[in-house]
Amino acid sequence: MPAEEKLPMYGEAMRNPLRLKAGRKERCMETKDVILRDWADTDAQSLYEMCLDDTLRKSGVSFYDSISQSRKAIDFWKNNPGCKVILGKAANCFVGFVHLGDMNRYNGYMEMEYAIIAAHRNKGYATQAVKEALDYGFKELKIAVIAAWVRSHNQASMRVLEKCGFMLEGKLRKHARDGSDTYCYSILREEWENWGSESSYTYNDC
Repeated sequence: MPAEEKLPMYGEAMRNPLRLKAGRKERCMETKDVILRDWADTDAQSLYEMCLDDTLRKSGVSFYDSISQSRKAIDFWKNNPGCKVILGKAANCFVGFVHLGDMNRYNGYMEMEYAIIAAHRNKGYATQAVKEALDYGFKELKIAVIAAWVRSHNQASMRVLEKCGFMLEGKLRKHARDGSDTYCYSILREEWENWGSESSYTYNDC
């Protein structure tokens, strides 16, 4: 790890998730097992350490060579309402993130990206976080379409998307930078409404 200052982890944030951010109230979503909240500068170390995971790198998630690089990414994300940190209640710490980002199509077309730290996978966190992000995107941000691209070897991520109502649109052969195929998924707002959101989050000012 680079010789940089040690940043605080999230025990205090989890004990008291309601806090002011930059003179305004932050908004959080809470499910049975996770809390989704805005990014903060103090997430830089957790993001850097998470992205050292070779499995995540192979999945196409961006990675950072230093905590300073992580901070620069967070500076961009922390004022974006579609970018959320995932906090695990049981672990009482940062366990991943879920993002809704622009794909340069039109205002109502967004791409979803998510990742979970290796030690906290297979606990249902990704599925809960994706469902909350869908509800937030369709209901609060008024998005029309949410897409997700997955490399062909990432079967776990495909299962998460399918459990959350995404439909497979097709395959781009040898599309990924590692030469693997990319599977294209999407869900429309009307499909989410008709499929039936199973979300039961509480959405509060933090």
